[in-house]
Amino acid sequence: MKSSFACALILSCCVAFGQQAAGTLAFEVASIKLSEPQQMGRIRVMMDTDGGMLRYSNVSLKDCVRVAFKVKEFQIEAPDWLGNQRFDIVAKFPAGATEKQVPEMLQALLVERFKLTTHKNSKEGAIYALVAGKNGPKLKPAETTTPAAAPEAKAPGGGPPRGAVMMMMGPEGAHLKAPSVTLSGLAEMISRFAERPVVDMTGIEGQYDFDLVFTPETMRGMPGGGRGPMGGPGPGGPPPGGGPGGGPGGEIPVERAGSIYDSVQQYGLKLEPRKAPMEMLVVDHIEKLPTEN
Repeated sequence: MKSSFACALILSCCVAFGQQAAGTLAFEVASIKLSEPQQMGRIRVMMDTDGGMLRYSNVSLKDCVRVAFKVKEFQIEAPDWLGNQRFDIVAKFPAGATEKQVPEMLQALLVERFKLTTHKNSKEGAIYALVAGKNGPKLKPAETTTPAAAPEAKAPGGGPPRGAVMMMMGPEGAHLKAPSVTLSGLAEMISRFAERPVVDMTGIEGQYDFDLVFTPETMRGMPGGGRGPMGGPGPGGPPPGGGPGGGPGGEIPVERAGSIYDSVQQYGLKLEPRKAPMEMLVVDHIEKLPTEN
């Protein structure tokens, strides 16, 4: 069984995280390395636990904290760099350990290798509730569902792996491909691009395919700029100039995509502004680099 890249969001207005504290269980051995730079404008994150091994590729420390403490990204208060600096992690389970114990082992790894210390507090905050629209949802069931939308499962046709998220930037905006994910997973993903955290309150189960193009309001934890694989420059738009067909150099103006709110409407969904009490995990201290392997 493989772990889900996008953990299920709580289906209530009160968002709380698990109370598990780091125990004595730890990975038998773990290798942590800085990730190789990826193509500008494109991010691919893989999070897999299978066969007694944890394999994370291009994950941020915020990703690891999220899994370790069973919280959502918007529940983590931490320095901005925590979502930007990325690592490749390979770790072996100790004998008898199961996938359910990965959070406990990740906590121990973060404490040991990154000297992590945290505390929690509560606050009321503004959120967006992801709900069905007036005429009901228009969702596309996933072509091939996988256990917990496992990130490594292969997609038909050579696209992104089932459950993996592919983020690309083009002159029209952001292009988010999310095959075989739950509504809870979608809500957590689009939280990165909205002004408020997004919480799934649709009550809809199952896994679906999403393909969203939009102009982000914010890019928390996501590198921006540069020339992306969709062609043309990054979110800054086309290069200056005009001329025939749009200005000097013959550049044709590119129409920017609508907002994330417009984009989800094509699936019969909408984002409603609300207030909700939330428990927060505050990162008091964490090193930028781990101790040696």
